[in-house]
Amino acid sequence: MSEKLSVFLEKAQRYCSSAEQCIYTVRKKMYEWGVDDEEKDYIIGELIADGFINEGRYAETFARGKFRMLGWGRNKIRYHLKSNQVSEQNIRLAIEAIDDEEYNQVLQNLLQRKWDSLKGINILQKKQKTVGYLVQKGFETNLILEEIKQRYNK
Repeated sequence: MSEKLSVFLEKAQRYCSSAEQCIYTVRKKMYEWGVDDEEKDYIIGELIADGFINEGRYAETFARGKFRMLGWGRNKIRYHLKSNQVSEQNIRLAIEAIDDEEYNQVLQNLLQRKWDSLKGINILQKKQKTVGYLVQKGFETNLILEEIKQRYNK
């Protein structure tokens, strides 16, 4: 292994050690460093073999973090994982790892907080703004509408 390649490998290992990464983000970073394509392939192979990159682990960590820290719904998580070229199987497993009860609780809390923040507008506008907000957060429209129906269409 050339000294240059060794330096890039160590740099990539440090990068992957700082936070969970996927192949796509590591490739982008190596592009910024000026690593050529053959070297990228070799380095990626080494990182995977040594456990520095694991796309399943990345997907689960990403999904759990975005859900718990930012209140993202499944749709937004799925979109961002796809944009990072994570496989559909790893995306599915990461999404399935989100606890349904916790997911519904977060949806209910965000819905209530948004609803309460909307003052001085009629009920239809409140519903529209709340649905729009929760869809933007990545929650499924059918779950949002069901929750609004249960709470506010009595």
